[in-house]
Amino acid sequence: MTLIVSGLNAGYGQLAVLHEVGFEVSRGEILAVVGSNGAGKTTLLRAVSGLIRPTAGTVTLEGRTITGKPTEKMAGFGLTHVPENRLVFPTLSVRDNLMLGAWTKKGHGDVDSVLELFPRLKARMGQAAGTLSGGEQQMVAIGRGLMADPTAIMLDEPSIGLAPKVVSEIMEVLSRLCVEKQLAVLLVEQNVRASFKIAHRAVVMHRGRVALTGTPAELVELPEVHNAYLGGASV
Repeated sequence: MTLIVSGLNAGYGQLAVLHEVGFEVSRGEILAVVGSNGAGKTTLLRAVSGLIRPTAGTVTLEGRTITGKPTEKMAGFGLTHVPENRLVFPTLSVRDNLMLGAWTKKGHGDVDSVLELFPRLKARMGQAAGTLSGGEQQMVAIGRGLMADPTAIMLDEPSIGLAPKVVSEIMEVLSRLCVEKQLAVLLVEQNVRASFKIAHRAVVMHRGRVALTGTPAELVELPEVHNAYLGGASV
């Protein structure tokens, strides 16, 4: 397994959020993490990527223990984190935003590969990232993460605030990345329907714990998943 999380506890000060969370993701696999607001999904990504320090448990990537390592070291280890709300540098050009993702590669990231995935960015390279549409900013954020040539990529709500057509485009790119670059993809997503269409396996979190695991096909057959996250409609 490429990314292994075992017995992870984390929180903020005296507030415990994650409780004994564990899962594994292999190269060439997409693991969707779903759950209601407050389930601990974003805290999970923050704990894995070092933005907060776990109080217990381990995170390993390609056999290396990275638990609690400084965030700025993670890209060098092969892990990138695409945060919620994109967080592009608004006054910098698209090109400069992308190149910042390649700092661990001393500026030698593969821009052409990113533009092949997101061709609409080609005409935007000199444009300030803050002037792009939400969908284009999300493409920049994902592209920036890919510039570090990771073995595992974590994405926090990449569909948030985007039109359905753009969501489909983003999900198609993630599916391609998984296969073509053999990435391990950890996808936190409120849009369960969209994430289940591309995920190989899924984890349902509830109150900071892993409540259910299985394939999307298995999980949608469970009434508690179907009714809570799919509105009673088919995927």
